[in-house]
Amino acid sequence: MTAGAGPRHLDAAAELIEDAPCGIAVTDPDGRLRYVNATLAGWLDPGGRNGDAPRSLPEMLTLPGRMYYETHLAPMMRLQGFVREISCALQVADGPPLPVLISGVARRDADGGFTRFDYTIFDARERRAYEEELRRAKREADELAAIVRRSPNAILRVDGAGRLRSWNASAARLLGPDETAAQGRPVDEAIAFDAQPGWFARTVAQAPETAEILFEASHADGSVFEVTLTPIGETGLPGQESWSVILRDITRRQSAERQLRVMFDEMRHRVKNTLGVVAGIARQTLARPDAEQFVSRLKALSQAHDALTGNDGAEAELRDLLDFTRREAGGAARLRVTGPEIRLSARQATSLSMAFHELVTNALKYGALSCAAGHVQVDVALEPGHRLRLSWRERGGPPVVAPARSGFGTKMIGQVLRAELGADVSFDFDPEGFCFEAAFPLG
Repeated sequence: MTAGAGPRHLDAAAELIEDAPCGIAVTDPDGRLRYVNATLAGWLDPGGRNGDAPRSLPEMLTLPGRMYYETHLAPMMRLQGFVREISCALQVADGPPLPVLISGVARRDADGGFTRFDYTIFDARERRAYEEELRRAKREADELAAIVRRSPNAILRVDGAGRLRSWNASAARLLGPDETAAQGRPVDEAIAFDAQPGWFARTVAQAPETAEILFEASHADGSVFEVTLTPIGETGLPGQESWSVILRDITRRQSAERQLRVMFDEMRHRVKNTLGVVAGIARQTLARPDAEQFVSRLKALSQAHDALTGNDGAEAELRDLLDFTRREAGGAARLRVTGPEIRLSARQATSLSMAFHELVTNALKYGALSCAAGHVQVDVALEPGHRLRLSWRERGGPPVVAPARSGFGTKMIGQVLRAELGADVSFDFDPEGFCFEAAFPLG
């Protein structure tokens, strides 16, 4: 205490100790409590309702802390006279344990004997949360690092100038036996692509900022790679971003795709030839009118087949089918189409191709397209539930008279679309022009 200090100063010091931002506890050498400041008392019993206050320092701690006190903290106080930032938890009345850090110092008398142990106790909740966040981030970083190390794809990091900075084991195989010499080399020299000198700088310069860049390239060893370049943040001045470069070997995939394309083309030719043979047999077997009708329907199937083979046989564009129909009708002025582009499955494309053929044939013979001023309006719409609605309306033709019985074309359209597509089909023989509607789920 400095000279001149009086009762007022002592009161201030007492207040400082009582209201300190840390807990303060004083025990005898056996751990029995002699003093607990107000801060520590408030931590132990926030509501002040617990009349059974702890009588010793171990009683303030959770079970693991009590065990650590007996085996480490108390012996260390006696052996070295202090402890520093021991992590444990206080047992809080009616609440979760409070993580704390305990530091202590032993006080001795003139003969060297222990008189008391003074402890300062700090709230470690924020520190504990911070450490847990660090551990979580380290686990995630370790997991990502393991993924990169074990990835079958070559993964490299290059700086903004395109110089190699780090790479995984798969990339090391591309860099060759002297991979350590690649450090700092331009990536487009260390990994050369056929006919693409300076590929990194050229590709980055042509790409939008912060966008992923994807292209295919052939390596000097004959392999074909799908190359992905992605900016991974600034490491210095603007424009000096690091880049992730990932090379995925697609050599086998491209070879399989080429073989599949050859087989697909062969199948397409065989189907076309088969349809041609069937058409020839029909012409030789059936009467001329029947043969021409049959061959025209085969042609509709062939057109659907052409639309499908243009999309690898899996899907077809409704627009392509309507283009075929428009040509049969006499052009865009004769058959007008509105609506979005729609992709159809193979079954849907085949069924609609047959239906369009029957509709346009009927319109050319008896309906709106049999007159020079007539036309057909086709409206395409997507409805809720991913349903497609098609509307065929003829205008400008001769007055329509409802038939006494359904013809083959009408029956075929209704039966095929209902059976194959689960479609709702309607025919309206309006005197101003024949109308047809079909609605069915896509997919």
